[in-house]
Amino acid sequence: MKRSLNGLWPLALLGLFLAQAAHADVIDDVVRGTNIRLNAARIHVKGNDYGTGYWLLPKAAGTLNLNVPARQFGINSDLVLRMHGSRSGNVITWTFNDALPSPYYLGSANSVTRVRGTLKALARQVRGADDPYCDSAACPHNVELVLTSGSSVYVDGYTDIVFKFNWTEPVYMRQFVAYGGVPRPRLSSMVVVTPTSRCPSPNATELYGDVVLSSPAPTGGILVDLMSVDARVGVLPVRIPEAQRSARFTVRLPPNWTGPTVIYGASGGVRRSVRLSVPECIRNPFLFTRYLRLEYHLAPLGLLKGGALVARNQETDSDVLVTAKGETHRLNEVLRVEKARVVGINTAGDVFGTAYTSKGAHAFRLRSDDVKAGPEVWLDGWEAVTANAHGTMLVRDPHKPEGLFLLDEVGPAPLSVVSKLKPRDLRFNALGEAAVTVETEKGLRAARVYGDKVNVLVDTESEVHAVNDVGVFVGAVREGDKFTRPFIWSNEKELRWLPLPEGFVSARVVAINDGGWVLGTATAEDGKTQTAFLVPPESKEALRLDDLLPEDLKKDAYRVTRALALAEDFGVAVLAMDGQGQRVHLVLRP
Repeated sequence: MKRSLNGLWPLALLGLFLAQAAHADVIDDVVRGTNIRLNAARIHVKGNDYGTGYWLLPKAAGTLNLNVPARQFGINSDLVLRMHGSRSGNVITWTFNDALPSPYYLGSANSVTRVRGTLKALARQVRGADDPYCDSAACPHNVELVLTSGSSVYVDGYTDIVFKFNWTEPVYMRQFVAYGGVPRPRLSSMVVVTPTSRCPSPNATELYGDVVLSSPAPTGGILVDLMSVDARVGVLPVRIPEAQRSARFTVRLPPNWTGPTVIYGASGGVRRSVRLSVPECIRNPFLFTRYLRLEYHLAPLGLLKGGALVARNQETDSDVLVTAKGETHRLNEVLRVEKARVVGINTAGDVFGTAYTSKGAHAFRLRSDDVKAGPEVWLDGWEAVTANAHGTMLVRDPHKPEGLFLLDEVGPAPLSVVSKLKPRDLRFNALGEAAVTVETEKGLRAARVYGDKVNVLVDTESEVHAVNDVGVFVGAVREGDKFTRPFIWSNEKELRWLPLPEGFVSARVVAINDGGWVLGTATAEDGKTQTAFLVPPESKEALRLDDLLPEDLKKDAYRVTRALALAEDFGVAVLAMDGQGQRVHLVLRP
């Protein structure tokens, strides 16, 4: 389902401040629901106490009216209270005035003949995961009803001692707590995404997952319970927004964690589980065995899970999505816009970018595995800058491009530290780190920004090229006017130089995956001859992609000249020359 966030930040703030007023809408869920669960009620009348609890009161959908048998309160009578319900703001009012089928004897010559009155209940959203007393998928859960001022109940009766003396007595409500609303949506599915290249890291790292409900979340949203068997692995309940069916959650892994553990999720009486572990790092060189040759006018921008890719159509200057089956979707046609430009992808299969129409720019996020469904997020008046593995976008106002904003459920929130740096290059990972190239008094510097801290990675002229989701940065230091020397940096090991293919003197890194494999393009001393290369983690040797090509491409004298993209499953996109000297775009996979 598309979530449209307009670009008016003041209105978004106003919506936040007025959120409490919107809670009256929870009564809509009580109307839609078919039951009210009376958790506890105690009354005192004419010297007697009556109480009940954990009763499920039937109610037809589309109304607030109730028919409550007196026997549910322990009263031995065929009386049924016909309670007429109405609403005002966040208060439900029930009125009733019913005669008993026959007098109900209270003892001491007293009998009851009629019950009448008004009950007023304050409706408020349940903040926990569920009605705490409900263990059934059919129970209402998301609205708590608590007795409030204005309630008054009376019983009419008589005392029969020689003569009948009529009387009216107030009923004292000692306790009244109920839950109403719609049944808690059932948990349909749950996944935790572990990139193929992910392996144990000396840093605390994060994975992400998705939960999907069988039906949309009720008013105010809903919490899906999450728990890890391994207490060292951090996971918290995730709230699915109102009217949405899915949400993304974070799994926090401690340093050097390998597992295994089991992540449990539960909602609506349904429990799901996912087994989670992190494999050993892949360090050994490999050969590519499969390839896809693209039309030359399609220049790859990024490789997605399952073999899909995003490419720029150089003839239309708009981007396309090519599925693993080879189907091509023009994103401007999918989004019904003039032009669509992708700025990033992630391992969950999200595609981020900007759509351009006659009305201006629109930042978007869509899922590559369901591209025909259209965008999940659509933000009028903003351009997408980059995004991370959790699906969080950084955006900017095209009329004020120097400012950067983090997009959350409320709207774009300003990132003052990053904006003040005016970065030339910007990458953003799942840990919330930004990799930037900033201009200082001494020239360009590669830097890491985390919160309000800025760390310059190299104190010489340098630039940042990429960062992975475990906090490893890659970039290059300028050596003279022609050459750049690539480096890799992390908090634990500081700066290390990356090896170059033999015979090459300069390089630019394109990407680094979570396993620490680095893809880049190297240039020879003549400044013209280029080749693409891979560097395994901790390796002192760079591997030329020419040596890793499938055998039939080697026989046809293909030569790789430029690296374009690296996938988490170790696929690469490159620019190459075929045996006839024609330029081609290739996607290579192990």
